[in-house]
Amino acid sequence: MKDLARNKREIAYLNYRGKVDVVDSDGFKTGEKQIAYTRPVKIKAHVSGAKGNSMVEVFGTDISYDKTILLTKSEFTRSGINENSVFFVDTPITYLDGLPLYDYRVKRIADTPNQVLIAVEKVSASNENHA
Repeated sequence: MKDLARNKREIAYLNYRGKVDVVDSDGFKTGEKQIAYTRPVKIKAHVSGAKGNSMVEVFGTDISYDKTILLTKSEFTRSGINENSVFFVDTPITYLDGLPLYDYRVKRIADTPNQVLIAVEKVSASNENHA
C-alpha cells in the first residue's frame, strides 16, 4: 500500500558515471579528476519521514540512514539506481561550478520481488563533490 500514487512525491536522482578529467578554461587537462553523474532524472516515489526504529530491521542493525525511498520493482529496474546514485529529495536540482548539489546519497538497497526500498543518508554535497 505504500506505493499508492497519492503517497508519492517528485524527487530526482543522478547515477554515477565515473571520474572524468578536469579541463581548464583553455581546454587543457589539469591532471585532476572529478566525479561525473548522469543528468538528473525526475521520478515519483514514496519518501519516508525521518528515520524510524521499525525500518532499521530491514537493513540490519548497524546501518545508519535518514530516509527511505520506496519504488516498485519495475521502476527501480528502469532507473538504473544503485549504491553509487545520489538524490535531490528536499532540495531543488542545483549545480555549483558544474557539480550537482544533491542532498542524499544511497546507503543501502533492499530488494524484494515487488518493491525496492532504498535507504538514503543526508549529505553535504558541496563537501563531497569539491573535496
